[in-house]
Amino acid sequence: MNLDDVIKVAAEYPFRNLNEEIELEDNLLNIAQLPQLLTIGGVKKVKWKYKAKIIGPDLSTIVTDGDKNTEELIIRTPLMKLSFPWSFNKIDDKSLEKLVEYLLPCKEGTSLFNISPWPRYVFNGNEIIELKEGEIGNGRKTKIENIRLEENQVTINTRFLNPQFFYINPFYIENDNKPLEKTYAMSVELTEAYSLVSNSIMDLRFDLGKIHAETNGKILISKTKTSTEAKLHRLLWEMINNVLELDCKPPFPISLYRIEPSSVVPLYIRFDDKTDRLEMIIENFSDRPVIATIYFSARISKILEPNDIVQGEYDRVKIPIRRWGITSLLLEIKKLPDLLLKRKAI
Repeated sequence: MNLDDVIKVAAEYPFRNLNEEIELEDNLLNIAQLPQLLTIGGVKKVKWKYKAKIIGPDLSTIVTDGDKNTEELIIRTPLMKLSFPWSFNKIDDKSLEKLVEYLLPCKEGTSLFNISPWPRYVFNGNEIIELKEGEIGNGRKTKIENIRLEENQVTINTRFLNPQFFYINPFYIENDNKPLEKTYAMSVELTEAYSLVSNSIMDLRFDLGKIHAETNGKILISKTKTSTEAKLHRLLWEMINNVLELDCKPPFPISLYRIEPSSVVPLYIRFDDKTDRLEMIIENFSDRPVIATIYFSARISKILEPNDIVQGEYDRVKIPIRRWGITSLLLEIKKLPDLLLKRKAI
């Protein structure tokens, strides 16, 4: 099993699977989330040169068969910290449009749909529009400092000689003291933090505090007090998933959904309008377990997956997720009566 195969599983999850039986190459152990990736890739048996138990940062575990030792070794991934350029799989726009059509009354006209379940900014020429979480409406014009969007290349003088680097690897935010050459998303932190995120792989150079980044796409630059405040996982998700323009104008601006806390992002969303079933796969990009709360402008009539979910009220679910963990959610949802829907207006 080679490195490209595993990265493709992460990039196309939940659509691509690995073989049930694989043989590890040594460099795969440099992927922090290797045990979880092999598990979600459908691997049942793992061969390697050593007999070992391999533990990932989310505490997923795989056991390998090997003939070079008799006593089982215990290994924590990654063996070495390396950058593996990886980005989120794009959410299906058509499925989201079906969800809107099913849940909301639409009048003639157009509106913007912030498919992010958190607030975000839209760069429209010289204007910046703020949209609330899951908002369907026209947003509000705003001004914001310390964030901008550039084309193709940028140079930033941080003046940091020995900063700490944070970057997105498959389902994991890695950190290191060494500069990196290629990634989709990174933060550089010392006395403050500069984050660069692109919808295409960035080629990076670091020279006495200066960051040089080149890409075939756009580059979002954010300046924050810390890299944690930047929420690198959310910024990358937004670069891959654009705000939609809908041929639908609800009678009032409304939030279709939102997710808390900020460490949780959706990896996959699919709505089946024939069965009224909504499937989501979410990940917790935090080193602590959380109780994720997902709010909908809908009535949750049935929870099909997972079994350990805790339901709060009729329009929300609470679901435990381990640190760096990935969880599937399957719900049956119904439209809200107009009176209750108006209470969701924003």
